Amino acid sequence: MTDPVARSYQVKGEVAAFRGELVPARAATGLWPYVELLPAPGSPAPEGVAPRHAADGSVVGYPLPPDRLDAWYAVHWTFRWRGELFECTHATDSTVAGNYLGDDASFAKEHLKRRVRGYRGEFPRGEVTELTEHREDLLGPLTALVRRLVEANHFRPETYAVHRGRAYPAAAQADASGRIALTGVDLDMSDLPADPQDPTGRRHLAAPEQLDAWCRTHWTFSWQGGPFDAVGTAEGRIKGVYTGASWGFVDGFQLTQETAPDGAHTCYTVEVDLDGVTDLEQHRTDLLAADG
Repeated sequence: MTDPVARSYQVKGEVAAFRGELVPARAATGLWPYVELLPAPGSPAPEGVAPRHAADGSVVGYPLPPDRLDAWYAVHWTFRWRGELFECTHATDSTVAGNYLGDDASFAKEHLKRRVRGYRGEFPRGEVTELTEHREDLLGPLTALVRRLVEANHFRPETYAVHRGRAYPAAAQADASGRIALTGVDLDMSDLPADPQDPTGRRHLAAPEQLDAWCRTHWTFSWQGGPFDAVGTAEGRIKGVYTGASWGFVDGFQLTQETAPDGAHTCYTVEVDLDGVTDLEQHRTDLLAADG
């Protein structure tokens, strides 16, 4: 019988499956999108996984990228006692305890202990029925989010040029001679001259007529009804610069004040979950057309 007592992890929390073993886990703070395994004290370290240490040298956990995990999910248990539903908070071989999820006030006052919020009870095993494990998948949404960020280049503004059918990062403006700088290690084999201003040798110069395309892209989105220009992501959250004109919006939502890239002005930014934004849209400017 499936039972929380037989598990090596808590009756409520996050669990990862790694090499066939179930281990308590959590999102690795500051190491997104890594997931951190949390073996119990005294348990052997996962083989081949480097530990993460705290400032005092103690092991914080064992971070892994999501693609190395078989599963990662949030788990909790429920059960019924006298037909009423409870969320399990503790289980032993002889008893099961939990918080009452029902709404029968008379039942709760008669049989259960009052908590700051709600009621709880502890019952003999033989009186408990429908002890059930519930899982919420965390790995699937995380993997999908990572894929979205990669496919959208983390929603950063970018400029690229297409030369002989291949796209390269490119300068947003032509130089004094009217040529555009392209970056790519394979450009050494092309007929484009190297940029004398680039000590790495990876940057080459192309005339506009040598390019199939030259574009600048950026993303915009709305959050809480306000307009933003996306500037990238941080810890899996999208970051945007507010482009509206309402000080009430800035103050009301406590946007973060930052110095703008030009160093002379102030901008206001926010970092929010992708699921919390609307109207996420990519905009493309044809620089060849503008140049012509």
